[in-house]
Amino acid sequence: MRSEWTSNSFNYYMEDATDPCAHIGFKLIDDNQTYVVEHTLVPPEYRGRGLAGKITADFLQQVRIKGSKVLPLCPFTRSFFEHHPEYSDLLTSQNKDA
Repeated sequence: MRSEWTSNSFNYYMEDATDPCAHIGFKLIDDNQTYVVEHTLVPPEYRGRGLAGKITADFLQQVRIKGSKVLPLCPFTRSFFEHHPEYSDLLTSQNKDA
């Protein structure tokens, strides 16, 4: 599996596939310091493999390395933060108060 960043998404691909097997869509705000996660998608043929959790954990690790923050609008990402407090340092201050 390989990952790829674009200007508004983070994607996972199976070996030589051209279509992603998991996708996180985002926009950047605050001078490109905050990732607003809008959606997490896994096509039906790839569901049930834990890919949404894997791509989210990988995405958040890379956001941490970049020194950025996350505003999770996506329901899956919000739930991921609730179940994985080890990533709470990546939340914007407005999320911590919510």
